[in-house]
Amino acid sequence: MRHAWMTLAIALLTSVVAYAQNFAVVDFRRVQEESTYVKQRFEQLQAMQNRYAQLMQVMQENIHLTDEERQQLYNLLKSENLTDAQRQEIQQLTNTARQRRSELQALRQKPDPTETEKAALQQFSQMEVRSQEALQVMAQQLAQELERAAQNSDEELNKLLREIIAQIAKERKITMVFSAGVVLYAENDLTSEVIKRLDARK
Repeated sequence: MRHAWMTLAIALLTSVVAYAQNFAVVDFRRVQEESTYVKQRFEQLQAMQNRYAQLMQVMQENIHLTDEERQQLYNLLKSENLTDAQRQEIQQLTNTARQRRSELQALRQKPDPTETEKAALQQFSQMEVRSQEALQVMAQQLAQELERAAQNSDEELNKLLREIIAQIAKERKITMVFSAGVVLYAENDLTSEVIKRLDARK
């Protein structure tokens, strides 16, 4: 009887060891902090956010433009790898806005403006209002674009991580892979290999 219990205990222990060898963990926090690939994707999003912030700053500084001029400036500022001709267009538009702002300031300081000057003052004031309204819409559009870019980046990264983890698991005959965040301890940690293969995809 004692021999039978010993045999059963050994069999159970063997099963536990075999089962333990068939699962592994991945520390996704380490992947996020250490992977060059992940850092580069984050830097791309950060660069996009900075570029959009600078774009809106330039637009805010040049509100004295017509609807057509404002849209033209917006499209130019959104473009990447600007040509010399495009940079010249931006300069011309910002010079126009700056000149109109100076004219508006001068008109506002006149104690007794003529009818023509009153009409110009009204025109410039309306231009300011329309620009501020348009800039709110532009800011919302840019925020949505940035959000979509971040979401797409996350989805692509998650898909790639799943592919890499599945590949490693298949090679090592691992049946289950858990997040390190839900396992107290695991000897079979795939994190370093996941980071290595992820960074090789650059």
